[in-house]
Amino acid sequence: MARNEVSADGTEFTIPAARHKSKRDFLVPLSKAAQAVLAQVPVIGSKGLVFTTNGEVPISGFSKTKRAFDKAVLDELRKSDPRAKALERWTNHDLRRTARSLMSRAAVPPNHAERALGHVIAGVQGTYDRYQYAAEKHSRCWPRRSPAS
Repeated sequence: MARNEVSADGTEFTIPAARHKSKRDFLVPLSKAAQAVLAQVPVIGSKGLVFTTNGEVPISGFSKTKRAFDKAVLDELRKSDPRAKALERWTNHDLRRTARSLMSRAAVPPNHAERALGHVIAGVQGTYDRYQYAAEKHSRCWPRRSPAS
């Protein structure tokens, strides 16, 4: 994320087409929590990168970070249960699957949910519908219903 990719009011982030899997600009509404985090991130270097350790390149090494996170979770679990076992294998992509499932449970229309994940809609609809669904991506606009029991 570069600082110039965040809207002037700080409520939206646009991932440029060159860096998004769909090869289209992708609008990401920022929650109040995300806005608060971004407001606290120090400026490092002059390239405008938000998440960087040296101001020159984005943060990387997520596999190493994931292993450290899994170990920290296990250490925490073992505080209350010394026999706790490591979590089942999971990947960062599993978080996307969980998000999509939760959107279905919350009655988010399927094409809105797919667009929120950055998926390209196929067929005629995908070819002709270039609307960015900005309001629909904001959770405050999704229809609400009680989870099925």
